[in-house]
Amino acid sequence: MGNKNWKTRAVAAAVMTGLLGFAAHAEDTMSKQQKEEMKQGKAVGEAASKRVKYVGSLALFNNRQIELARLAEEQASDPRVKEFATKLRTDHESNNQTLRTWAENQKMTISALSDGSTSDTGVGGSGVQEGFDKGMDQTGEKLGKSIDETNREIAKLREKQGPEFDKAFLSRIAEDQKKGNEMLKKGRGEYKNDATFLAILSQTEGVVSGHEKEAKELEKQMKK
Repeated sequence: MGNKNWKTRAVAAAVMTGLLGFAAHAEDTMSKQQKEEMKQGKAVGEAASKRVKYVGSLALFNNRQIELARLAEEQASDPRVKEFATKLRTDHESNNQTLRTWAENQKMTISALSDGSTSDTGVGGSGVQEGFDKGMDQTGEKLGKSIDETNREIAKLREKQGPEFDKAFLSRIAEDQKKGNEMLKKGRGEYKNDATFLAILSQTEGVVSGHEKEAKELEKQMKK
């Protein structure tokens, strides 16, 4: 009888040990799964921050051209330069409006399209917000430096008068449009699988290429 009870207890103990081992394994598996979800979430967040920063850079580029164009509308001495400046301003305002509409549809906040503070948006999810916040680190500082650089360029350009201003303005715009094209080309490669966004970038690239060409042509004419 005692031997039978011993065997029963032994079997019960073995079963319990097995159950505990299974539970521990299940807990370990869940922990790995959670870690993987966190890792994937961070990657999603970082990708989202990269997109926000890229769109913010495009908006800053547009804002810079708008400010330079406004100055030329006031200060250019050649009517052709004034006319070009107006076209430049309206085209880049239109570019920003297109970006603004797209960003709103994406539930994305791009501060360079509004008040000039740090670009930001809440993305939520396991690890997603952490990845996003990490990607956005120091963005505000970089944005501030970019705005300061534009202000310095405008102040420097404002000191020039007459044909000297016209030539300096056209040279500045041609160089800016070239850099803008490089940024757009990079974006087309990065976001080639997003048909809607790719269409926006392609359309903008066409406009910017036209501006670069026109600025260079006018600059040549100024030198004659």
